[in-house]
Amino acid sequence: MRGSSGWWRRSPPCSPTRRAAAASDWSPYQRTDARPGIRSGKRAPLESWARMFPSPRLLLLVVVTCATGFGCTRTQPFFCGQPEDPRCPEGTACVEERCVSVDELPECALGQTRCGASCVDSRSNVAHCGACGQACADGQVCSRGRCTDACAAGLTACERDCVELESNTANCHTCETACGSLETCRTGTCACEPPLTECEGRCTNTESDGNHCGACSRACGPDGLCQDGECVTACAQDHRRCGQGCVDVRSDRFHCGTCGTACDSNQVCVGSRCVRVCSVGATDCDGVCSNLSTDARNCGACGNTCGAGQVCTNGRCACPSGQAECDGQCVDLRTNVQHCGACGRTCAQDETCTNSRCQCASPLVNCGDRCVDLASDTQNCGTCGRTCAQGLVCSGGLCALP
Repeated sequence: MRGSSGWWRRSPPCSPTRRAAAASDWSPYQRTDARPGIRSGKRAPLESWARMFPSPRLLLLVVVTCATGFGCTRTQPFFCGQPEDPRCPEGTACVEERCVSVDELPECALGQTRCGASCVDSRSNVAHCGACGQACADGQVCSRGRCTDACAAGLTACERDCVELESNTANCHTCETACGSLETCRTGTCACEPPLTECEGRCTNTESDGNHCGACSRACGPDGLCQDGECVTACAQDHRRCGQGCVDVRSDRFHCGTCGTACDSNQVCVGSRCVRVCSVGATDCDGVCSNLSTDARNCGACGNTCGAGQVCTNGRCACPSGQAECDGQCVDLRTNVQHCGACGRTCAQDETCTNSRCQCASPLVNCGDRCVDLASDTQNCGTCGRTCAQGLVCSGGLCALP
């Protein structure tokens, strides 16, 4: 083992940096300063591999370093089970040091896609842009499920993920400003999810909170219970006591089926089970609530993707205002030299398309349907039709001796 100047003492952003463990008790490490929901380890590759030093009874494992900006994770497929066979097979994910079938994992929140052990928004995640494992190149961002050089209008790049700061709970109003677990981001401000109410700085369900029953600071007392916003002495027959509140676990979103089992903000509790639901005017397309009237990836119907450059208007794919479809592409007829003023109308090599008309590119002028330079053209010297005599050249628009 190296001395105090050894690499294991210099490199550790991960803690603990070393551990003696029986081979049967092998486990990975988790960075202590990782923040769940922000940069904790959903995409936390090691910059270099863990080193192991065998001894007669022990294995000494040392994590060298994590990639910049990441924390060590327990959910990477190459950190699962015993060190001699650490990789999980296809179709499984590493959860708590165990390879688990992805079918056994809980359902992701609406708008997210399961990629291994993690739920991600494939519309903005650079590691899973548009589909699991489809990573964007260095320098690119993920905007609306496509790797591009810049975010689309209305989106902001936060860690290369293009998000709406007005509604993104992990980046509300500014990047890395995350809302609480029971909060949502509305118009760039973190606020309690309906029907919760903020009481004493905490999101509270005044329908079942014994200290804030029906309204903030309205307490039911040590022996009282809160049911439907009213203080009672005992729960109704169809309600169950959860803490100081009485709830119907068949329909309560925060106690669905059992006390403390909360549904996602885009789910409701039906028959003691959390069920996805989209808001009015939206349709569930593979776990994403989409407006079929405006969503270019689900235009008019789920899975109906508009072509490059097209937008979805009233459920139909069309070119943006001011553009026309020519040969399956959206072009601006006012400036496109291949389609100037109309599809298929091509300008000459020396021409440009200006206001839907083919015109000679400056400083050339049109003389007899030909673009010429009046400063040097011997057939049109200074003006169209002025020909220089034999032996003379046109210089600066004047016929002169060479």
